[in-house]
Amino acid sequence: MADDITAQRALAAQLLTPGPADALTWYFALEHDPRRTRLHMQTDPHGRPLAFVAVCQTGLDLFRPLVVMRGDDPLALQQALREALAPNRQYLFNAQPSVRPQLEAVCQLHGETINHIYALNSGDFKPVVNILAQTSKTPDGMLRAAIRARDGSNAAEAGTSWISSRYAEVFVHVVEGARGRGLGKSVVSVISAQVLEMGRIPLYVVNPANIASIRLAERLGYRDTGARELSGAISRSG
Repeated sequence: MADDITAQRALAAQLLTPGPADALTWYFALEHDPRRTRLHMQTDPHGRPLAFVAVCQTGLDLFRPLVVMRGDDPLALQQALREALAPNRQYLFNAQPSVRPQLEAVCQLHGETINHIYALNSGDFKPVVNILAQTSKTPDGMLRAAIRARDGSNAAEAGTSWISSRYAEVFVHVVEGARGRGLGKSVVSVISAQVLEMGRIPLYVVNPANIASIRLAERLGYRDTGARELSGAISRSG
């Protein structure tokens, strides 16, 4: 099995680029735990890769696997989706916006959004310091930083969703009553600094309608890469 997925990953890598636009797909298709990853390849008669779909068990959702994909051949990508997805089961997905027609040809889309991908270079970083921020790691090595409310609950939390050999995606959550006080900026700053210290580039994925979140990122030095991602949930009809 290990040899099979190693060979599949070598083919899938030919369809990807090392930049921010492919960062999440690169991690889950090529670097995620092979025991929790299924790759479905489509190749031409000469064995050259046309498309792939990866189905990954992750900690993002215990009941819905994450599906990532790439492919310049529309029919090949549609076939890979048919082979990879069980009928009438829901999955999370992440894809380039350009493949939406292929997704709609095979699947129903649920709650999809197009998000912008921001990145932080070390020379642009404008850190802030908050002594209330407490750091930790999850059992699987993800970074966490939190500022607690008086009752001990998290008023603001940031962390990494995944960490690859090049990038790490940073998330943040601030409870409604604690917003507007700079707590989110503080915990994102802590995580961003840790990611940079690891030699990775922090990525921040945000809906363009979330102006407050964009301002938070930009004030720390994050810049819009121009890359976009389509995400949500999908299900294949029987």
